[in-house]
Amino acid sequence: MAKKTFVSRARLVKGARWYIDYVRFDTETGIETRHRQEFDLNDIEDLRIREEVGERLAKYLQQFIYDKKKIPADAPARLTVAQAVEQVRVLKMALPRKNSRKTYRAICKKLLTWCERMQYGGLPINEFSRKHCRAFWQGLVGSGDYCGRTLNNYLVCLRTVWNVLIEDEIITENPWSRIKPERVGEKKRRPFADQERAIVAAEIERCDYWLFRGVLLQFFCYIRPVELLRLKFKDFDLARGLVTVQSTEAKSWKKRVSTIPKSVLHYFTDGCFEKYPANLFVFGRVPIKPGVWELCPGHEAISDTRLYKRHRKVLERLKEEGKLNDIGGLSWYSWKDTGISMHTRKTSPVATKDQAGHADLSITSVYYHSEPVNLEYRGLENDLL
Repeated sequence: MAKKTFVSRARLVKGARWYIDYVRFDTETGIETRHRQEFDLNDIEDLRIREEVGERLAKYLQQFIYDKKKIPADAPARLTVAQAVEQVRVLKMALPRKNSRKTYRAICKKLLTWCERMQYGGLPINEFSRKHCRAFWQGLVGSGDYCGRTLNNYLVCLRTVWNVLIEDEIITENPWSRIKPERVGEKKRRPFADQERAIVAAEIERCDYWLFRGVLLQFFCYIRPVELLRLKFKDFDLARGLVTVQSTEAKSWKKRVSTIPKSVLHYFTDGCFEKYPANLFVFGRVPIKPGVWELCPGHEAISDTRLYKRHRKVLERLKEEGKLNDIGGLSWYSWKDTGISMHTRKTSPVATKDQAGHADLSITSVYYHSEPVNLEYRGLENDLL
């Protein structure tokens, strides 16, 4: 008999840390082992949603982890659009990436709301065709509420949802595959000008210890804001001046190592930064009193928006004080654009690509902003004659 593993007695446990408690039975050895696995439930801040996902995970754990059981051929006639999309959405809520879960949750909710309004929710999933996809997509694009990049992220998720249904033999074709991606316009985000960079960086260094370390890691190591939130002190090798973004946390799902320049390494070996335990999040939150949190290393990472808001307050204060004129287009993510734009001219493009962990230079160029005046060419000698 082929080796088979079964899951039994799965239940959601809610405590300081939520997890799924279950027993795994190996038919080949006859051994039962007990497991407690978080499945990143604690990353879901909304407790109602966390409980819903946890209960469904416990209920369908065997299918999620092992079975990949195929649905009979006559099942598509019974499975409605609403049921099929919800089934995949619940599956995607077990993804380790909080941002991925957020995107799937958002687009599935929009699609299901639209289907309910158009009375398509009860339509058999195999009858949901490209004309339905086009009608929904045109409404989404025509609303003007989303930029091209967000729309394309949504399209990728919708294609993936239907691909899952194809893999499970619920449907045979993906109607989203022929919907064209939207053109990505110019980014609203811009890099800091030289004077802006100096003023803002100096102010953050003066008033916000942890936010300034975030600036350094973006500007020199090109660590994305969402990756900053996942960094723990164990990811720093200060003896060699390295910081590692683990494969489970990196955008490309590949571990990458960035080098901290010697000129700024002292900010991380100042007697404060390196004193914290290795298992703490660098950008964590610790409760001061009920409902009030402090930004400092902790067992729980801060929310995705906290550093953005904290940085925005600095920009607005400097503008009110008359030290900055125009803060339009400047954001927390602007530090990465600024660093890549500046350092690409000082190092080789390949070195910048490797530091950022990009697969090729075309990705690096997305973050590069050229100066209006090309100083190297303005000083170029007349070598025509």
